[in-house]
Amino acid sequence: MLEKPKETNQASYLKRLFVARLLASLALLVVFYWFGKSFGQQNTNLLVKLIGVWSAFAIIQIFIFRFNQNSTLNLLFQLLSDLVFIGFIIYGSGGLTSPFIFLLGLVIITAGTQARASIVLFIAVLASLTYLIDAYIYANIYHQPIQTEHVLHLLLQTSLFFLAGGIIALMARRHTNLQQQEKQVSSKHRQLQEIHSQVLASMQEGIVTLNDNFTIEDFNSTASKLLGFLPQHIGYKLDSFIKVSDTMANITHAQDFNIFRWEIYHNSQYLLLTLTKLHEGTSSWLLTVVDITEIRQLEHQLAEQDKLASIGQMAAMLAHEIRNPMQTISQAVELMGLQQKDSKLEHIVTNEISRLNRLVSDMLDYASPLHPTNQYIQIKPLIQTAIEQVDLRLQHAIQIKVPKTHVNIDPDHLRLVLDNLLRNALRVSPEPASIQILFDVTDGGWTLTVCDHGPGISPIMRKTLFQPFQTGYKQGTGLGLATVWQVCQANQWQIKVDDNSQGGACFIVENNIASNPITHGENHG
Repeated sequence: MLEKPKETNQASYLKRLFVARLLASLALLVVFYWFGKSFGQQNTNLLVKLIGVWSAFAIIQIFIFRFNQNSTLNLLFQLLSDLVFIGFIIYGSGGLTSPFIFLLGLVIITAGTQARASIVLFIAVLASLTYLIDAYIYANIYHQPIQTEHVLHLLLQTSLFFLAGGIIALMARRHTNLQQQEKQVSSKHRQLQEIHSQVLASMQEGIVTLNDNFTIEDFNSTASKLLGFLPQHIGYKLDSFIKVSDTMANITHAQDFNIFRWEIYHNSQYLLLTLTKLHEGTSSWLLTVVDITEIRQLEHQLAEQDKLASIGQMAAMLAHEIRNPMQTISQAVELMGLQQKDSKLEHIVTNEISRLNRLVSDMLDYASPLHPTNQYIQIKPLIQTAIEQVDLRLQHAIQIKVPKTHVNIDPDHLRLVLDNLLRNALRVSPEPASIQILFDVTDGGWTLTVCDHGPGISPIMRKTLFQPFQTGYKQGTGLGLATVWQVCQANQWQIKVDDNSQGGACFIVENNIASNPITHGENHG
């Protein structure tokens, strides 16, 4: 609960003091009137003046309250008006011998309840002057000379005022220091409360405090979100919201128990709960709640990936073992074809074996681990060799534009990328001279472009173009472009697909890494 500001407390105090002074002044006027009447003194004129002065001070004080919020000025005005008012009463009731002199001491005491020490001393001095002025004015007007014994009485009375002022000023100073210390402690306490609230609100872990009977005493916003707590649930049992195992109930009663952890599945989330014994404070148990759903999902994904990796290793091993018998069968079929006049059956078997061999090779290429080993090579002979291997009879008349350049690159990986891109281009470009290979060099990088003259690639197909087993051809394996993507990722190359201006598509492989220096040649082929 926050404290009211000090200014608000002082304003409220001054208003209450003002009302109390008005009531006390009215009572004092009545007493003054009866005092003068009982002693046969005619103070009607003075009483009228007192009422006028009292009314004027009251009106001025109301205006000060309305237009000035300075508490010190308000209090000082009230004290000064009291001294003037009491001074008139002392003068009208006998001056030196007035029974109302003690009221000046009350003003000094009133100043000490809320004012600073300097103001208390100032009021004590003014109270003494008021008393002395009243005594001397009364003696001169009524021709009652002040005797020697009266001087002693004056000195004793003013000394009492100064003594009271000094003591009360000392008390006021001590009170001010205590108020200042209290203000600092309260401010520090509020800051700690705000920090505590901010820390609890910003924590990713749920915090719940419980009593000995596992009844909820308090919780933060994260606990409310994870466990479904609402403010009205304070005072409910913990097992009303989550399952509490019998093991926990038995262990927590042990004397040496300090901490207990368990896991639950709650509201489609995996939660790790930790119960800790508190040895101090009103609460007995601290329950922390952590959402480990993401961790469990990652563990499940890792388990699935390990399973897939094992299957991949097994498939690679099986493919490797299958390829050797196929090569033997292919050679045997060729020998059989030499002995038979009809080679139709030979062509069927040979084509099917070639298709299986391509499938096995693609699987092995995709499953093989990739570790780039760069070396400086001439790029043009490498590309020409790749063309000759893919287009043995050179019937497609593939056009190339490659500079005589040495490049720091892994030649096997580049061949793997180029072979797959060329096979893909040959499938969709039956016309001769419709395939182009471009190789450009830049400062610190190079670009390989393979353009075909096929039907192009639809926007839907581009989204899954480089994923495994995505193919639009019956005889395709769906691993060629996936292998290209895998090789590019291993070498930190970028690959993208653009539309060919002459129809078809262009596959662009870029390397912009400055650490792969290039030595430029002079001529283009």
